[in-house]
Amino acid sequence: EGSGPKDINGVHYDSPTSNGSKVTGIGRAKVEKVWYRALTTYFTSTTNYKAARAGTLRAAGDLYGTSSAEYKAIGAAWSGINVN
Repeated sequence: EGSGPKDINGVHYDSPTSNGSKVTGIGRAKVEKVWYRALTTYFTSTTNYKAARAGTLRAAGDLYGTSSAEYKAIGAAWSGINVN
């Protein structure tokens, strides 16, 4: 859903990032596919935040390509919560 203020189902949210950047959402369906691929292909029982970032980026690259908006959005989301 991205960063910044928004209304979802009549509820107001404001999702700032830790670094002040703007993150554009790619939609829940795409995020679900990326997360599922990362979870079933790249994550292990010892996966930490840094490895989760790497795994989700690899999964996004697998699904959409490393030059895609989806790949860039996943990277921006992790940077937005200060996981680089």
